[in-house]
Amino acid sequence: MSTRKFSTTRSILRFEGTDKAAYWRRFAMLLTLSVIIATMGMLRDSGAVVIAAMLVAPLMTPILGVAAAMVMGWLGRAFNLALIVCGAAILCVLLAWLLVYVADVPRGILIPDQVLARTDPGTEDLIVALAAGVAGAYVQINRSEASLLPGAAIGVSLVPPLSASGVLLYFGEPGEAYEAGLLFATNLGAIILSACAVYIVYAARSMVFSKGRRKLNFTASVTVTLAFLALVVLQLGKSTYNRYLETRTEAQVAQAIRDWADPVSVEVIRIDVNAKRKQADIWLIVDLPIEAAYKVSSVAGLLPESLRETPLVNVLQDQLGPGYLVVVRFQNRIGAQVILGTDAVQQAPDVDEISEEN
Repeated sequence: MSTRKFSTTRSILRFEGTDKAAYWRRFAMLLTLSVIIATMGMLRDSGAVVIAAMLVAPLMTPILGVAAAMVMGWLGRAFNLALIVCGAAILCVLLAWLLVYVADVPRGILIPDQVLARTDPGTEDLIVALAAGVAGAYVQINRSEASLLPGAAIGVSLVPPLSASGVLLYFGEPGEAYEAGLLFATNLGAIILSACAVYIVYAARSMVFSKGRRKLNFTASVTVTLAFLALVVLQLGKSTYNRYLETRTEAQVAQAIRDWADPVSVEVIRIDVNAKRKQADIWLIVDLPIEAAYKVSSVAGLLPESLRETPLVNVLQDQLGPGYLVVVRFQNRIGAQVILGTDAVQQAPDVDEISEEN
């Protein structure tokens, strides 16, 4: 191995420098700041603030240190760094929960979208984490490409899932908190595995596998990492499949509602299907005839006869099955089409027709 490569390898393995205590103090400070920024950004539903937390987070370096120690066969160091990372992750969750508790955020409000965005991990997140691990390891080896490190940090997103987990525990959503923790576990395992591959390609094989014990240690550590990732992939596969089913079901339900309402204009605002919980949330706006503006009657009496003959609940049961709990939120509005310059007022065209014309 050349002198330059040996110096780079040593700096990767000994990333704390000569004063380890000072490094870990800085690590604790930056990690605390990152959790604070991420948690407050999620509560404000600000993506820009959450990205800032990703840039501040120092977790990437010790995770890459785990990979480097595995490649060199230093199981003791790899295990110690892994414990530090896992311990830091648990503390991040607790700190996020404490921040929300101290802020006295009311539990009855809607959970911000930035929090919920970390609760639906899938196989695509594994691919992103693998790529980010390669990028992070490459930047460590090629210091001239240091400008790429912020992009890798944003791509892998280590601290926001932990903060989201703490926030969700505060809101009494342990299932969603587990999903956010699964996203962090996905990132952790994928970074270690992909970084190991980069270090092996970079380092001379004669040095990495020069001793039988070192080779055995490396094989054992990689086997453990692969087993960990296999468990994660099983969970991600289930989540991805459920998300596919939910997306397909939502499209089918939306089309069934439009077919049921035709020729009455119905605007489907939102459909959320949770296949795991067997729940669906549907938001609709139904256009009443223009004559309804001049009538005093119940809403049921104003609805077109075709909608009263076939209840919406029957349509939903055909699509979802009898085992679902469905919440339907709808509003009625009067749609009118006014021909300017005349006294003509007609029924407004269907919402879908307007969308197709645009």
